Amino acid sequence: MIPFARMHGSGNDFVVVDDRAGRLRRHRQALAQALCDRRRGLGGDGLVLLSNGSQGHVVMNYINADGMDGEMCGNGAGCAVRRAWELGFFKGSETVLDTDAGAIGAALDGFRVTMRMTDPQDERLNLSIPTSEGTLLGHYIDTGVPHVVLFVDDVAQVNLAELGPELRRHALFPRGCNVNWASAAGENSFRMRTYERGVEAETLSCGTGATAIALIAYRLGLATPPVKIRASGGGTLSIEFDETPAEPLRNVRTTVEVERIAEGTLDQDWLTRRGFVF
Repeated sequence: MIPFARMHGSGNDFVVVDDRAGRLRRHRQALAQALCDRRRGLGGDGLVLLSNGSQGHVVMNYINADGMDGEMCGNGAGCAVRRAWELGFFKGSETVLDTDAGAIGAALDGFRVTMRMTDPQDERLNLSIPTSEGTLLGHYIDTGVPHVVLFVDDVAQVNLAELGPELRRHALFPRGCNVNWASAAGENSFRMRTYERGVEAETLSCGTGATAIALIAYRLGLATPPVKIRASGGGTLSIEFDETPAEPLRNVRTTVEVERIAEGTLDQDWLTRRGFVF
């Protein structure tokens, strides 16, 4: 019996599975592809595997829907924290989530999760990016996952289907990147759309992408914290951070709201027919 939960944060959806027994990690790429299939599986942008870490930490292994390991996923991490609490991984309201991007402190308030993100890295502002639609002005930052951010008048008018795949694999970003468009939606508030690496499609929200937009907006003088990011899936993420001359852009906190859609157990025949033996 392998229990699962279907969860989402602002429409960014995941299959979350308890892997404390350690049976699933070696199958994680193929399992992610099968489970995240929206017609023959449960459907999702990614698979989250939960296991025990040292010092009482919760370990999150995140695998994108295409089977590619992901360093981190903000909404996925929020779902992981809430589900880990439901399963008894930790008591109280606080824990530490170990990810491939580093350790993330997390505080739970009902279905709202505030995460202290890893420190941003490799910030590059005002990049001239040649594309099939001309040279675009973009900004790069790694918030646990590499992101490029482009500010536009209206995110609804972006040619995401064409530009998303092109920018995601652009030569300027050899690791690949998530691509985020943002447009102002009021004081210290932005709307966002994201083309996500590993999903290879638009997703309805992206926690690390919202964080990237907030940090870049601050750097460009467009916003001050807290910054609110409205995802295309309808939810709003809140990003706060500190900056001092000695330690710029530190103590980044991202708050997401997650929901459990359903829970159950994976069908043994479904697993066997796909060659999974545990």
